[in-house]
Amino acid sequence: MLSPALSDDTTLILTCAIPAPPAAVFAAWTQPEHIVRWWPQTAEIDARVGGSYHLGWPTLNQHLRGTYLVVVPAAVLTFTWRWDDATAEGDAPRVVALTFAPDGAAGTRMTLTHGPYAATSADQEIRTAHHLAGWQHFLPKLVALFTTAP
Repeated sequence: MLSPALSDDTTLILTCAIPAPPAAVFAAWTQPEHIVRWWPQTAEIDARVGGSYHLGWPTLNQHLRGTYLVVVPAAVLTFTWRWDDATAEGDAPRVVALTFAPDGAAGTRMTLTHGPYAATSADQEIRTAHHLAGWQHFLPKLVALFTTAP
């Protein structure tokens, strides 16, 4: 389901097949009532270029925020990535880019790119232990959103 085969030390790249059309998968990232079903506990989203998002896990006191850089409905979504407590991830700016391509009759091939990462051991730890592990945990929940009964 998830394939990090294209990744390198500077960029994390994951692809997955999702049994839903690109518009539905895009909505699962951009509409608060959908994203909270598979990722954060709370979400405030203004999915337009220059708009912002705030994803929250109040029970863990964790907050992720960013700004949308590219928004092409059902095709591309790119945003900055910054935790309120950025000390765990250093000060490096990160960007997540998503592409949604039709895959078969009613599916989507989603590609997620996250980075950039420096060659330092600290940044490589963030890349693998935090980001790769996090996406490997949450992206199957996104797939399950479309494969399990409501």
